[in-house]
Amino acid sequence: MRKTLKAGETYKNLKKKGFVPSNTKADDHKWLEYCIDGVRILHTKVSHGSNSTELRQPLIHKMAKQCKLTKNQFIDLATCPMSGEQYKKHILSNPDLE
Repeated sequence: MRKTLKAGETYKNLKKKGFVPSNTKADDHKWLEYCIDGVRILHTKVSHGSNSTELRQPLIHKMAKQCKLTKNQFIDLATCPMSGEQYKKHILSNPDLE
């Protein structure tokens, strides 16, 4: 089990899975939104401070929760075993997540 994720790689991979940069959030982090059919479903943030090249367990857990995933599912989303289409199906098949 991975103990950290690379912040830049996670950010790029989430964008590949359908997340888009948010212009409505503060500049202290890189905010991403996930939308389906133009409706924002959720948002998460990736810290970009000088000490944040690695995402550690507490932040991974928080981002997983924001993305409506378990920690292991989020790691799969961030490192690419879970595709964007699989993630969308997960969100759509769990109506209580929206």
